Amino acid sequence: MRVLRVLIEAPVTSFRYPHFLIGRQITYDMPPPSTIYGHVMSAVGRLLPPESLEFGYHFTHKARASDLEHQHIWNRNRGKKSVNYDITVQPHHRDFLYDCRLVLYLKSDRIEELVHAFREPVFCVNLGRSQDLASIRSVEAIELTEARPAYVESTILPFHTMRERIGRGITATMPKYIGPPPEREPTVFAQYVVLHDRIFAGVDGDSGVSDAFRLLNRPTGASDEETWWTDPDTPQFHEAKRAVVFHPFT
Repeated sequence: MRVLRVLIEAPVTSFRYPHFLIGRQITYDMPPPSTIYGHVMSAVGRLLPPESLEFGYHFTHKARASDLEHQHIWNRNRGKKSVNYDITVQPHHRDFLYDCRLVLYLKSDRIEELVHAFREPVFCVNLGRSQDLASIRSVEAIELTEARPAYVESTILPFHTMRERIGRGITATMPKYIGPPPEREPTVFAQYVVLHDRIFAGVDGDSGVSDAFRLLNRPTGASDEETWWTDPDTPQFHEAKRAVVFHPFT
């Protein structure tokens, strides 16, 4: 499978839960699909149909902390002719992720267009909020290899097919797609398994991998030789390479 692989690094970022507007601004441990879509469209410079590509990623960060920020809240003042708006300053805590590294994989019929876009992005490169500046370190089209065994780690997995198969990770509801401006409404949500640990699939029983770090079972109807799309350039553990699990935006 031919895909685009992009390495992005950011010193700090935050992926805010969309329904938390006041109080503490907590962050997801990993970027939601809507953030990935916005990041790709920022490089392209226009909105591509969300159904025209799928994504997978490997995301890590070295630290997590919080800091105090100010929200500037304005309201139209209809009672005073001399003042158009009332503005108040509200302090709140925001969670941050530090020293972030994202290996992004894109599957699409627009590979060449996307390669050009990430090598010459139209808008400023950021990951998360508009002030979370990031750097694109490498852009290349690669061939994923169909293989067994494989492992997954530091990624998100689809809840409806993987939650019953895996004993690690937490469940999170994330926005998949946010509509165009000016409303920018999060219109599609889905549940994912946020996985930090390394989980193996297809390894032999005598490999030394404990049951806690192996997929529990195969999906209904799957063959004994279940295969995965793996990145051949990733580190190898127990004769397995890291798999890429792709997700749609719609």
